[in-house]
Amino acid sequence: MKPIKEAIADTSKSKFFLAILIVIFTIRISSYFTLFPDSVAITRVVKIGLRLMMTFISVVLLFSLKSKNPKSKLEYQNILPLFFYCLYLFLGICSIGWTSSVPYTVLQLSMTIESLVFVWAFYQVLVIYNEVSGDHARYHKLLAYAVFYISIAFLIGLYLDPDTFYRQTHGGEVSRLGGYIINPNELGMLAVLGALAAMVEMLDKKSTVLNFIILGICIAILLLTQSRSSLGAFMLIAAYGVFKTKNVKLKLSAIVGGVLAVPVIIRTIVVKQGDLQEVMSMTGRLPFWRDLIMEGFVREPILGYGFMRISYNDKFDSIHAYAASMTHNTFIQVLLNLGLVGAFICILQMATTFYVIGSCKNKALKTFTLLLMIPLLINSMTEFGIFGESNYGILFYQFVIFSFVIKITTNEKSKLLKRH
Repeated sequence: MKPIKEAIADTSKSKFFLAILIVIFTIRISSYFTLFPDSVAITRVVKIGLRLMMTFISVVLLFSLKSKNPKSKLEYQNILPLFFYCLYLFLGICSIGWTSSVPYTVLQLSMTIESLVFVWAFYQVLVIYNEVSGDHARYHKLLAYAVFYISIAFLIGLYLDPDTFYRQTHGGEVSRLGGYIINPNELGMLAVLGALAAMVEMLDKKSTVLNFIILGICIAILLLTQSRSSLGAFMLIAAYGVFKTKNVKLKLSAIVGGVLAVPVIIRTIVVKQGDLQEVMSMTGRLPFWRDLIMEGFVREPILGYGFMRISYNDKFDSIHAYAASMTHNTFIQVLLNLGLVGAFICILQMATTFYVIGSCKNKALKTFTLLLMIPLLINSMTEFGIFGESNYGILFYQFVIFSFVIKITTNEKSKLLKRH
């Protein structure tokens, strides 16, 4: 059998291995969707099955690559972000002793820890594969392709079964892509991440035409979700892309197009049905957050209600808003479920993460990660977020952590070694 380095160097085998990685990543992201909205039981089985399968395959690939490429050694650096993240999970495990629902806490903990194991294995596979193949499986390349295939699936589904893929809001006057398969705001965030990944590839002059198509499809998905928060994140990222490009015509076109599009976007997406009050209250979130702090937090301020629990009951009944089982803000979620102790740990975790990003000598990696954090943080302020109930925002944040924690050492020079 050929050494793994020789096998990957072969073009056909290299493309095949890359295709496997794209499929794994695409399926992993898809495992967060409610693929069978009419059956909760089947949906749970499929979600758990797909996630465990992708994690198992990633672990097998990792040990296979390690055994066949012994010259490449993986080491850990910048350990503090991972340490505080594990400390946060450890406190969650301890909260089983006081949680208001043991089964739910155990379920959420299991999914978050399993996600961490997947990222740990899959990212190491990327590092080793890139080192021996010449950076073929760049993380943003995999992200762009995965989101592209998922976006195509949603567009096809929208055409074949609009009742399933559209979610009707505002009395049926507004239709939002995502349906009950995925929260439209979460799908909007995913579209922004795909657009960002494609934009980074374009700025690096990698497959410009294909990535331009991916960018266009992701923007279409974003607009169809009518997600205000994701749209805001995309505008910030797009402004950076326009600023960085050296194409003067593209800059002028983007600026003119953006100015012309603003009135339409405000009228159709930002102020839906002319309801300005909805925007000012963040669709009822502000009074809900106030009640969470004033009524919920004060009851269990130190250690909270248990991992991913925000009340003694399954839902928190807000006096001035609505009843919900999650806070629609990942930072308030931590404050409620793990109290001040958990919030302090998460603050330290994020502080060390941003310190590591800021001190990174690789400018490209630093810029991409900071741009990636924009949609993740904006989504975290209005939805599940990076410290909330199981969602792929957690998955992407874990990738951010491991991007600066894992490094490779080898006897041979490589592009990836120079990166780290």
